[in-house]
Amino acid sequence: MSDMLGIASNGISAYQRALSTVSNNIANVNTEGYSRQDVVLADSAPKKIASMYVGTGVMLKTIKRQYDEFAESNLRNSTSDLSNQKPMVEYTKRVMDIMGDKSVGLSSALDDFFTAASSLSADPASTVLRTSFMRSSEGVASRFAELSGQLDLVATETRQGVESTTNQINTLTSQLALVNQGMAKYPTVDLQPPELLDRRDLMLRQLSDLARIKTSFSPNGTVTVSMGTTMTQGVVVDGNKARPIGVN
Repeated sequence: MSDMLGIASNGISAYQRALSTVSNNIANVNTEGYSRQDVVLADSAPKKIASMYVGTGVMLKTIKRQYDEFAESNLRNSTSDLSNQKPMVEYTKRVMDIMGDKSVGLSSALDDFFTAASSLSADPASTVLRTSFMRSSEGVASRFAELSGQLDLVATETRQGVESTTNQINTLTSQLALVNQGMAKYPTVDLQPPELLDRRDLMLRQLSDLARIKTSFSPNGTVTVSMGTTMTQGVVVDGNKARPIGVN
């Protein structure tokens, strides 16, 4: 009778944990970076009675994340490729719009200048054509000044954007180093708390959205991050140490 009660008690306890895990999944359905968790149940160690082994019920073996390392790695690489091209395309488009704008660009002003110059060369003594030529010359000079101001503004915004991105990268690498420090307490990745692994992967995803990165994982899940051409160059996260980058 006591064995029956013990098996029933273990079963109720295990499935209570399973229901708690399901509730946690539902509660975090909109949590950024959260990975769905599954309960792994296993049979308890059987008890030997006389010459037989009798089952003792079920137990909660572990709670594991639904995580695909290959898919996550591809997502980071794709995000890096997209984010690397996006600023270049945006700023190039702005420069092209400025240069091609009729009110700011040089094309229309230069056309007017050469038209006035051609007319003046045909009749150099004409006061009207001289005045028109001077006016078109001043227009070209004005356009150059206005264009220079617009391009300076783009350059300033570009520099500020790079500095902002650098600060974000340094913040994320510092946080990753702290996560690595917390993960160093466990010898294997299977023993790591799922929440800690979710934080690591979310920060790696956010980091890949800012710069192209390379990653290397140790058996316990701690990550080394490099921004160089190889894993040994441009290391920004190494264990519990983060190496800040700067803008030159």
